[in-house]
Amino acid sequence: MAESLRKENGEIVEVSDADRYFLEQRDFILQDINQTLDSILNGLNGLNISLENFIAVGKEFENVSELWKRFYSGTTGVNDGTEIGTNPDDIDPSSSGE
Repeated sequence: MAESLRKENGEIVEVSDADRYFLEQRDFILQDINQTLDSILNGLNGLNISLENFIAVGKEFENVSELWKRFYSGTTGVNDGTEIGTNPDDIDPSSSGE
């Protein structure tokens, strides 16, 4: 049993049952692909937002990281027996305060 189908350009074409079934299945698959791509796009947008937030938080900790780095490098000088800001070779043993 043939059926009439109107094309986009207005032309009417006779379509068989097999062709009609093919066109219905094609439209169904195209809708499924479209929905899947929309879902992927939404997921990528969410990922992008999360990455932007992650980077922003990381940048907020740069100052804190630098502060702890300076503190740690200062404490390693104290642990070595030297005072911060002095070179051990510049200390005169005769002026030890005795």
